[in-house]
Amino acid sequence: MVINFFKSVARVIALCSMISLIHGAQAQNFSVIVDTAIKHQVIDGFGAHQSDEDINNPWLSNLYFDDIECSIYRVDLTPRLRSPYADLNYFSPWFMGSSVKHLFNLEDPSNPNGPEGNRVRTYTGPQDYSRTFGGRNAPIAVMGPNIEENIPYFVYAPNLIIQQGLAKSKKLGGFKLIGSIWSPLPWVKVASGNVYRENWWPGPVANTAWPFIWGGNFAGGRLDVSNTPLQVFNDQSMGGLGPTSALTQFARSTAAYLFGYQRFHKVEFYAISIQNELNFEQFYNSATYPLSSQYIAALKAVRAEFDKYPELIHIKLMGPEDLLGGDAYGMWEYGSSNGPIHKNLQYLQAISRDSIAFHALDFHCVHGYASDGVTSSGAQPNLWNWWVNGWNNSPSAGIPSNIKGFTHYQKKSWMTETSGEHPDWLYPKQGFPGDGALGLAIRIHQALTTGMESAWIYWTFSDSDNSGKVSAYGLTNVSDQANSPKYNAAKHYFKLIRPGSIRIGTSVNGTSSLLVSAYMTADRQTLALELINSSSSPQQGSIQIPEGINQFARFTSQENAYWQSGNAMAAQQRLTIDLPAYSVTSLVGKRITNIQLENLHTNDCKISPNPISNSSNIDLNINQGDYLTIKLLDAEGRVQSLVISNQYFPAGKHRIAFPIHVARTGLYFLEISGQQNYWVRKLIKL
Repeated sequence: MVINFFKSVARVIALCSMISLIHGAQAQNFSVIVDTAIKHQVIDGFGAHQSDEDINNPWLSNLYFDDIECSIYRVDLTPRLRSPYADLNYFSPWFMGSSVKHLFNLEDPSNPNGPEGNRVRTYTGPQDYSRTFGGRNAPIAVMGPNIEENIPYFVYAPNLIIQQGLAKSKKLGGFKLIGSIWSPLPWVKVASGNVYRENWWPGPVANTAWPFIWGGNFAGGRLDVSNTPLQVFNDQSMGGLGPTSALTQFARSTAAYLFGYQRFHKVEFYAISIQNELNFEQFYNSATYPLSSQYIAALKAVRAEFDKYPELIHIKLMGPEDLLGGDAYGMWEYGSSNGPIHKNLQYLQAISRDSIAFHALDFHCVHGYASDGVTSSGAQPNLWNWWVNGWNNSPSAGIPSNIKGFTHYQKKSWMTETSGEHPDWLYPKQGFPGDGALGLAIRIHQALTTGMESAWIYWTFSDSDNSGKVSAYGLTNVSDQANSPKYNAAKHYFKLIRPGSIRIGTSVNGTSSLLVSAYMTADRQTLALELINSSSSPQQGSIQIPEGINQFARFTSQENAYWQSGNAMAAQQRLTIDLPAYSVTSLVGKRITNIQLENLHTNDCKISPNPISNSSNIDLNINQGDYLTIKLLDAEGRVQSLVISNQYFPAGKHRIAFPIHVARTGLYFLEISGQQNYWVRKLIKL
């Protein structure tokens, strides 16, 4: 094993000067400098969400952990209840089979729109959640002060991804389970004043007021944070003091559901968000917190409840998990007929002004759906810049000046959801192809560099459209698996930038269409470089590499050729590289120690004369007899001729005549290998 290691290292050292000289005469588009003295954020990892039946398919968990090597998994924490609280899909119209005659059955021709003609069950808050609907009354599960008595209200299902993540945690560099609450329990929500605007069957009828239940989904509405005790939440029979508030019920139910979740799966959550996309009411599980004060009340209540239990106190709270927004208003505040809707940076400002809330929120998270910066080669992502740095001067009318970005608060940020790309590598086919897999790679780059994100999590790992192709919302599917273009674009970052790596400084000269980022492991032994050529033309250039790192594994993806592997070598801390058009290239190198380098710098093998016209001599000093093979290789490592094959040489000095039979002038190298000896020497053919 030791001699094999030195063989590979020696070959690298000998080859790198040759490659540098070969390419030095060619025109170069760019130069890159990697600066280890400049340190940015620590990378916590990469991952995705998955919630359908695929969570228990071995192909997915194997791909997720063994191939792309995700280290983060995101789950939906909308509480799921047992009977009778979950009967008839939470007592709402839904599908029951065409043969079933039932008032709640949307497949019954007599009742295509449900008991009230809107295909949902509406309510306005806790007080009328259990109102008579179609002859039924949906019950409320009141949470008492004893968490052990609250846990049995909830149900859980097996999840192979979680189990495999735990089993492979050490190999991955750690496994982090995170979750987001899409909606709290429905009866703790009240009317938001908004209505559903669309109209499609079997979806809700247009202008239906939020909140409502639709096919088991707790759709829309806002959490009641008034802290008003209500008789419907009387916990006296459970050992409590009487009526409690919706806010108390929210905190207790969240704690109980997570406590049970951890116990069922034998796992601990790393972090949760108390609301996914906190002002984005939808027909699926959702809720809104239009004002920062509402979110802060919920945040403090959950933190206080978690801190009561040793099993929950470790869980970090991240937030506010808003959509990044499409303009400056999407970063600060929207207006509506019901009043202002706070956005990203306004939440952060308000949280910072409440000391309890500020300490309750461990780190920030955001959903990166904004497309600015991926519309053309070299475009700048202004929204990410605002999220990081805020602004000094007001960017639009009605928006205040001197607003801070997340870095001001000295807490990290994660990008916890995005999607929307076409499954092809290049899309659209005309103009800049920023909406396909290449665009996905650009989005990751921008989030990690301009956005300073410490983690990047895709919406859904596996998802198919109606035709069976990878959808706009998934990285791959059961058909494409590791062959999906989007999957491979993500793989360059997910697999090769390991948890705990630090993003370090890079600078690019000569082109604006090359996007570069670099990551060094905490022990400073492994360097990962990510290069995106966002130009329609190939580019060639050089990279200045930190000292002691010479050999790199190379992985390149371009249209119709994904994850193509090879090697690249640096000479005198400089590596020359060719990048195909519209491609992603990753370089991963390990540092060579001083002891290893000293063992390579020997005088036991010399070639003279060198440069060579027709022939030369190889002088060897062999310490131990060995069977040697000598090959002449070109700069790409291809064998040009076999000089000697498995010939025995006793210990001592030897001179071997070496005629060179190649027509092309330039640089080559001679590889001399045996069981106990290994040399690589460069030579120049005149």
